[in-house]
Amino acid sequence: MREVNISQLWSRAWDLFKVNWLLLLGLLVIAIIVSLIPYIGVLIAVILLMPALVRAGYLVARQGQSSFREAFGDLSLLLKVFVYDLILQLIPGILIGMGVYRVLESDVNILAAAPPETEKDYGAMIVSMVLGGTGGVLLLVGYILVFILSLFGWAGPYAILSGQAGIFSAIGQSFSLTAQNFGKVFVALLSYIGLVILGAIPCGVGLLVVGLMAYVFWPLLYLALTGEEGASHA
Repeated sequence: MREVNISQLWSRAWDLFKVNWLLLLGLLVIAIIVSLIPYIGVLIAVILLMPALVRAGYLVARQGQSSFREAFGDLSLLLKVFVYDLILQLIPGILIGMGVYRVLESDVNILAAAPPETEKDYGAMIVSMVLGGTGGVLLLVGYILVFILSLFGWAGPYAILSGQAGIFSAIGQSFSLTAQNFGKVFVALLSYIGLVILGAIPCGVGLLVVGLMAYVFWPLLYLALTGEEGASHA
């Protein structure tokens, strides 16, 4: 099994980010601005712009530099990345949506049944409904699935972008790669969470840097775990 040093990967991600920060930040800003357009803008951002950001990070990790043209160079790959993410998020999203609906529905029923003169503790009511009942169970299961699928499905987009897999085979490859290297992937996730917490301390400014660096770090980890050579330096 190939040796992978997480701290070294973060160091490489930082070096590559310093050279390509304008590309990554530009794609993110464009996605945010376009998403402000009702309906169609959100669709464009989700279907095209965010996958382009993922592709840009992958290309930076693989070859050291990229460009806006390369990020949008293959629309079919961007659509595949979008569909992949949609498949992974579909079931958890449905469960969470149903959970929220049931929690709100229960709160409305309790409010309607309570005598008008009764003093209502809305905070306690919401906590009670979230932690118990069908809505709480659906929310819990949904968020657990989000965590599991994110942990095991993170590598799928890079398998697609590398041309090694289609949409459905990428799911199997990602789960297999993570299972074989679970310790390394879990440490990588913990390191990312730690950097996010640290990045949020200085008024959240560092959070933006960590978030954009992650678009380079995760494909670097994928390339390292699959034995492919990524960019060693900027």
